[in-house]
Amino acid sequence: MYGNCGDENMCNLIILLILSIGILALLGISKYSFQKACLRREIRWPDLGIADDWQYEILTEAYKIKNEPNRKITITASDGVQLVGHYYERKKNAPVIIFFHGLWGNCYTYSVPIYRITEEKEWNLLLVSLRAHDESGGDVSTLGVLERYDCREWANWVDSEFGEQVPIFLMGISMGGAVAVMSSDLELPESVCGIIDDAGFTSPLEMIKIGSKEKLRFELLTDLFARIVNAGTKIWGRFDLKEANACAAVSKTSVPVLIIHGDKDKKAPVSMGYKIYNSCKSERELYIVSEAGHTECYRTDPEKYKMIVSEFIEKHIPR
Repeated sequence: MYGNCGDENMCNLIILLILSIGILALLGISKYSFQKACLRREIRWPDLGIADDWQYEILTEAYKIKNEPNRKITITASDGVQLVGHYYERKKNAPVIIFFHGLWGNCYTYSVPIYRITEEKEWNLLLVSLRAHDESGGDVSTLGVLERYDCREWANWVDSEFGEQVPIFLMGISMGGAVAVMSSDLELPESVCGIIDDAGFTSPLEMIKIGSKEKLRFELLTDLFARIVNAGTKIWGRFDLKEANACAAVSKTSVPVLIIHGDKDKKAPVSMGYKIYNSCKSERELYIVSEAGHTECYRTDPEKYKMIVSEFIEKHIPR
């Protein structure tokens, strides 16, 4: 009798040990994934020496933009993080385009297309550094969860600084585009007249699934991995990736939205652009660029890109 009891206790201990090791392993994976995906890192500009002709053109112009006369703006996010932007004024009371760059990028290299457009049209431009990027504070990128509120704070600053008569347009590329549309269901100033999303994703969880698909292959495993990563953001970052959802946001907005997407985008597939467009309940436009990869819509057809963006803004400037 005592022997059987001892065997049972040993089995329970082994099961407990296995479960403990499994939990510790999952915690380790979730922490590593959180750190790799979300923690601030050094962002270096691409090397001009190895750039192709197009990259060289964009990079040299980005350096010029950085050194053009501008007004440095600092605001405080809702959680106390200091956010930095650079304001380029062309004409008083002209529309202000607030631009948000992509993940682990900077506001200069990503902004060359809209900088060119706004310079030609004499519209004003505010280039924003996302939290945990460049001059802005914070050690963690929340992949859209808190950035959408930061987007609202920037819109509030422009509205307060220049008055409600000045039209505001929110625009972003890649994660910046996702952030712009994710803010669309928040209480934005009445002066926000439109949102432009270039190559934005539907949600960070979907991006994690897509990013892990090549290695994990099976959908069940990619779903499990996304859950583990989200557990990591909850435990180590104290934010829930489920809160960032572009489709849910645009389904409740009244702000006009322009979706731009390349049909060869492998990072944020064009299906995401269609999903956001189909979910949108406000006035909406969709511009799919043939043969364009991720963030390559302007490069693929710069004249058409300029026309589409300019016409959308001009159409929604109050008369």
